[in-house]
Amino acid sequence: MNRTSPLKNLWKALIIALFCFAVTGTCFSADSPQSLKERAKKYYWGIGGEQNYAKALQLYLQAAEADDAEAQYISGGMYLKGIGTNKDFKKAFTLLHEAAKNGKSSAESEQILGQAFLLGSAVPKNYQKALQWYHLAAENGSKEAQNELGFMYFVGNGVEQDAEKGGSFFIKAAYNGLVVAQYNVGIMYYTGKGVKAADLEKSYGWLNLAAANGHQPAKAAREYLESILSKNELAAAQNYSEELMKVITP
Repeated sequence: MNRTSPLKNLWKALIIALFCFAVTGTCFSADSPQSLKERAKKYYWGIGGEQNYAKALQLYLQAAEADDAEAQYISGGMYLKGIGTNKDFKKAFTLLHEAAKNGKSSAESEQILGQAFLLGSAVPKNYQKALQWYHLAAENGSKEAQNELGFMYFVGNGVEQDAEKGGSFFIKAAYNGLVVAQYNVGIMYYTGKGVKAADLEKSYGWLNLAAANGHQPAKAAREYLESILSKNELAAAQNYSEELMKVITP
């Protein structure tokens, strides 16, 4: 009776495993980034067992060390929000920055990177890098980044001062529903800086919206404008607020 050599069987098994990986890309070793992420996902959501954020983070970090962009992004978010660990902005920044450089980012993470470079938080101040990340975040819909770009251009913080360009970013953020940007636009129309001309009715219209959303300085500015606008001007200004509400993103 012929018996197959154990060594020969082992060799065949290795060949099959390597073939599976090369052809399909779906056979992963126990410690591959994909395998680590799958296990982490189960702990994160409690799929098929206990929910354990700390174990999920540990596994995501192992995958992140293998330069996996998705794992870097997820673990960075967990450090940012304190999920499965204490909040640690420096670690969050490092991981989110690596993820972004590796092609995985979002408007929110890009805005966080821009803010870090602007304020010198977890990384030395660098206005040019702040501008780069803020522009990317703004293009991807971050109203916070749009407002920060407005401020940088409006006052010339790290860039050549351009009030009109800054104003255009404030207006984008205001239409996207950012209350502080609505206040900024109201002040622009009051002073005439950053817009073509001063317009008290438009100023009131924007300040009225910001005040309705709880912005205290906007409330004070609204009350002042009510004391100097005529009845007809005030009615037109309040109608303008109503028109803005129809087109502003909630």
